[in-house]
Amino acid sequence: MRSVSGAVAVLAAIVAMPGLGIAASDVADPRTDTLVVPSGSSALYAVPTTRDQIGRILAPVTVNGRGPFRFMVDTGANHTVIAASLLPLLGLAADFQSRLPVRGINGSVMAPTVRVSSLDAGALHLRDVQVPVLAGPVLAGIDGILGLDALDNRALTADFVHDRIAIGGAFSGVPLGDAIVPARLVSQRLFEIDGEVAGVPVKAIIDTGGPRTLGNRALWTALTRRSGAAVSAIPTGVIDATDASQSASFEQVPSMRFGTTTLNKPYVTFGEFPVFQLWGLEDQPALLLGMDVLGVFAEMTIDYRRRELGLLPRPEMIALH
Repeated sequence: MRSVSGAVAVLAAIVAMPGLGIAASDVADPRTDTLVVPSGSSALYAVPTTRDQIGRILAPVTVNGRGPFRFMVDTGANHTVIAASLLPLLGLAADFQSRLPVRGINGSVMAPTVRVSSLDAGALHLRDVQVPVLAGPVLAGIDGILGLDALDNRALTADFVHDRIAIGGAFSGVPLGDAIVPARLVSQRLFEIDGEVAGVPVKAIIDTGGPRTLGNRALWTALTRRSGAAVSAIPTGVIDATDASQSASFEQVPSMRFGTTTLNKPYVTFGEFPVFQLWGLEDQPALLLGMDVLGVFAEMTIDYRRRELGLLPRPEMIALH
């Protein structure tokens, strides 16, 4: 088994899936200046995690007034990114003389950039910005990555049951009925919550761009000490956006708990990922919470203004305590 993970400045872990067309009517609700993708669309926007696929969150985005194009919403990426494959459609070319650092889970590179005059998705508006350009398997099937520079002080709701997303700045907190988990903004706007893995307290970074949940060595050690035996593991590897690879182990843990919500027997990919050191989390149990876990919920809301994570569980998958 091999996981593919990427990064933009801090992190953007990507799962490659085929892209689908987007109707222009799906871009925004002008009355609220909030991006609302309606249910019933033939294209998948809030893709749930199932037995045969890992979910993700997609948004229709216009670039320089053209589109809409399909961008992945990535709460683990500090910067918005454009796929190299999109540049010919926009009549643009990458500038290899002006580069920006792209840091992955395992390594870093200096990526070429492109200047765009406008990038819009409902309430999200970027103007005259220089953004990194990436190519390869990380961007397969999508036109770009919508990062935290666009999501700053906004709220994102992904409804995995009805294939619907909403992004805006006028939200009044997480939807009624969701379990609310307090959050913090760390290391340049990353969303961090407290939780437990098999009773071990953890710090968890929310990464909607990550296909797999990653755990650091400190968490693996704590779980091994608690159980008195090594957790059953499958050797694997993780490749990030910089094409740097890292050996890892794919392991099932007894449970994860966030707020009042408990997930039974989820999987975690453990390894010596340098990104945890970058965040100052190498010496305490920590997770990078990916879409293999986030996508099993019925609904998820990330509210940057209120610093709250809302989780609506699926009764058949998640036990509440």
